[in-house]
Amino acid sequence: MLVIDSLVNAIKEAKKYNSNTQIAPAAVLWTDKDRQWEAVINKIQVLLPELVVLGAYAPEKLTGPVIWLKCVIARTLPEVHIPEDLIPIIYLPGISRTDLRAIESCPLWLQGLAELQYRGVFWSQANGRDWTVNAFLTTKSSGLGLDVAKDESTQNALLRALEPLLFDKKIEQLTGSHLESNDFNQMLMSTPDKDLLTWMNDPQAIRELWKGNQWDAFVELCIKEFNFNPDKEGDLGAAEALCKNKAAWIGVWQRFIETYHLYPKLPALLTKVSVHYDIFADQSTYLQYTLDEEKSLENSLAKLSDLSPTAARQAVLSLELIHAERRSWVWGKMSYAPLAKALEHLAIIAELSATIPGGLTPQEMGERYQANYWQVDQACLDALKTVTLNKHQEVIKSVLSVIYTPWLTQANQAFQSLIATKGYPGTQQVNEAVAEYAITGECIFFIDGLRFDIAHTLLDKLKARYFEVELSANWSALPTVTSTAKAAVTPIHDLITGRTTDVDFQPSLKTEDKAYSQYSLKKLLNEQGWQYIASDETGDSSGKAWTECGDIDKEGHAKQLKLAQRIEPLLDEIVERIVELESVGWQHIRVVTDHGWLLVPDELPKVSLPKSATETRWGRCAQLKESVSFDGLVVAWHWNPAVSIAMAPAISSFIAGRHYEHGGLSLQECVTPVLNIRSQVSLLSQASATIKSKKWIGLVCKVQAVSDDKVYAVLRTKPADENSNICPMKPIIGGGCSLIVEDDDLEGSSVVLVLVDEAGQLLAKQATIVGE
Repeated sequence: MLVIDSLVNAIKEAKKYNSNTQIAPAAVLWTDKDRQWEAVINKIQVLLPELVVLGAYAPEKLTGPVIWLKCVIARTLPEVHIPEDLIPIIYLPGISRTDLRAIESCPLWLQGLAELQYRGVFWSQANGRDWTVNAFLTTKSSGLGLDVAKDESTQNALLRALEPLLFDKKIEQLTGSHLESNDFNQMLMSTPDKDLLTWMNDPQAIRELWKGNQWDAFVELCIKEFNFNPDKEGDLGAAEALCKNKAAWIGVWQRFIETYHLYPKLPALLTKVSVHYDIFADQSTYLQYTLDEEKSLENSLAKLSDLSPTAARQAVLSLELIHAERRSWVWGKMSYAPLAKALEHLAIIAELSATIPGGLTPQEMGERYQANYWQVDQACLDALKTVTLNKHQEVIKSVLSVIYTPWLTQANQAFQSLIATKGYPGTQQVNEAVAEYAITGECIFFIDGLRFDIAHTLLDKLKARYFEVELSANWSALPTVTSTAKAAVTPIHDLITGRTTDVDFQPSLKTEDKAYSQYSLKKLLNEQGWQYIASDETGDSSGKAWTECGDIDKEGHAKQLKLAQRIEPLLDEIVERIVELESVGWQHIRVVTDHGWLLVPDELPKVSLPKSATETRWGRCAQLKESVSFDGLVVAWHWNPAVSIAMAPAISSFIAGRHYEHGGLSLQECVTPVLNIRSQVSLLSQASATIKSKKWIGLVCKVQAVSDDKVYAVLRTKPADENSNICPMKPIIGGGCSLIVEDDDLEGSSVVLVLVDEAGQLLAKQATIVGE
């Protein structure tokens, strides 16, 4: 990773917010009192097209005064287009965070931006200070944690070398060394590979910029290093030489594939290079070859809708053998091969959907789905989210309709047939999601619509954050709608019942003649000794609690097929909420859900069911009126067996026009996940330790602890991540130790005091503020 990549990622982090409790910030404010970043801001804008700058009116450079910036944020300027899904970033050279906060003394011309500190967020250090270049390089928390000399000559050299430092240097090249002025001065010496690519990226502009001696020197360098004359052979000659990838150009190509994001205009030039269809040529260097192959793949995939499912699956697997390699080429990373990427997921479907998850009972069929076949559903979502162009989306949908939808139909026809003869396993097993729930320090974490395949993605994300996670399965209550199924997995499910007069599958309270509601849930939980943790609370981790996060079902109804693009950010929000709960001491978190759902590319097939025959009718289920017969599968309501529920056959719907729906009987709706998550704090070794007290004297933290031998103390930004240490680790000797924070920029930052054993396992932790 280049230094610039880390900088861009850090700025993007400031945009993150919890959509369950917050609205999106209007803008990210990047204050820079000393104008340290100003010299490279135009290059950073290449990587952050939503970045606009306070300055003289120059809209072509995305720069303008306060009123112009306000119009950009409001998206009222046709000449400046920032996509709706991108939060604008406003760079404010010469302005500090305190300038905006002191509204009374804020210059009149700047006061128009002051209100954005309330509607937006700052990109600033944890202590509220501006991100200086030195702070970003040296700060371990949210920075790079490099060792940079603090003398004046080094700091001056650092600012002079800012451009090559950001755009040429990989972080690993700088790690582990004490960086001084000479190190930064050497960065100013240009590299031929970089100069050549910089010119090729924008030939006319760069020639104008380098006119005179610098251009002459560049031409001479190219002749000497690359046997190439820019004056005579031009940019097209350079593009041809780069694609041939021979001799000295091998290094140029290698630099391009490592830093391609710095040269966004170069692909347009490379498309002009004729493709050499020589069996001995390296086609990976020719962008036009990839574009031609993508068009060929598009045509091949479009033809599959005329084939039988079996023939189409075989054709997909054959195409995968041809096109798989292109995903690893630089063009795949630059999004020039979206169909090749989608093909990877189509191939998974083609292979697994050749058979359905069979079994002699619904239970066996469910177990086989849990073991392997959930990957078919996951691959369908992945294929849908990989392509963005409408024409590509239509092609992918047409392929899914012939290899995925028939499998989905056949599997659930078989599933419903088994239920008709063997019964529904969930009748007795639904409440297993909250069985043995009375564990001190456990939080039940409810997610609406967490389908089993999505749970696997969540599991991977949690393991990447060093949680210990176990995935099991549960059966949803029938019908598989939130009003019925959520109540069945609450800790107070035994206090709920159903009456024949209840409507919309909403059960009632056993002790009162009232419909069960969210208010009832909070009240009954409290009466049973449970906490209800709101989305902006963390609760008391010494007790037990219920909390909710991540409304996947709501997004599905609203977005339909576009749900595929929303899964990733929804899961990221869920992970951050779990991390937050873990950080305050919740040792066990059990994720439960109410139901899954169906998502099909070609709409759920419509089946008829007269409204006159039903008390209430949803897409995949309907409550039948008394004495009404239904030529299909009828099941009992989970909360009252006397209430009859008609189930839509296979994957059909009683309401037309739906891609996304639930409420019926399918493996996807009924097999629900349960994730048991254990905090790192609960994975204790034989050693034991307790933090007795802590006291800050300047940047020195005096720690007192009760511990066994060989216990160590350290300060971290993330308690379980040893890479987030902000000070050297010290052993607890005689009941205490002193931890010294050398980076004074960290003063005022939120950190965690951690006690660990020799193996690095967490024994105890306590939040603290550096210097307070």
